Amino acid sequence: MSVRRRLPGGESPACSLPVGDTTAMLLLIMFVLFVLSVPKYDLPGVIAFAAVPVMIVTASGIPFQPILKRLLVASPFILFMAAGNLLLDRAQVASISGVPVTGGMISSTVIVVKTLATLSSMLSLLSCIPFHRFGTALRALGVPEVFVTQLLLVYRYSSLLAEEAGMIQKARDLRTFGGRGKGPIVTARLIGSLLIRTTSRAERIYMAMSARGFDAALHSRPHAPPGRKDIGSMAFALILFIALRFIF
Repeated sequence: MSVRRRLPGGESPACSLPVGDTTAMLLLIMFVLFVLSVPKYDLPGVIAFAAVPVMIVTASGIPFQPILKRLLVASPFILFMAAGNLLLDRAQVASISGVPVTGGMISSTVIVVKTLATLSSMLSLLSCIPFHRFGTALRALGVPEVFVTQLLLVYRYSSLLAEEAGMIQKARDLRTFGGRGKGPIVTARLIGSLLIRTTSRAERIYMAMSARGFDAALHSRPHAPPGRKDIGSMAFALILFIALRFIF
């Protein structure tokens, strides 16, 4: 089953999923749970799990550059989240060429690798599954219909929010000079104006959808039951993750 989808950034690589969408999401959830179960000082174990999404991206032919760009965007938050361990855990646990290694250094590295591994696996999956099929897979997993519909609508009309924000920013740039009009107070007012404008746009969109028969749910094709290949893939992945967890 080949899928072609445009990634955030303009790329539209082709990738192939050997299993169904719901099975792929279950495998992702299983992988995330196993990664989170790795202890905070088990650096070899988390590196072993981090090799899994790297092998998947390499084998499936997904361009790594779009995924790397999104990881770089999230990197400041990841580093800030892990930096606290450097201050809280200063006990020396090892020494490399005379350089002391504290427990905070190891645990911070484990946090960073865990986050990068889980994010890269999720981005890899989303690059192979169109978002409407992602919603169908969520329904098959028992996610409430209200949440799935809201998620699909937000994704569908997020471009309108970006368009409104771009128009407001352009209007501010045309009316300001010398750095004036760009302070936090003015920015807060613009955010409030963006909220009002997007709420008004959302009401008009909802009225138009209701006039065309929208009944508060985005219907899609029924989900196909898992086949032998799906069950076999889940069993193999479970054995692999358990083996990695116990070996490392």
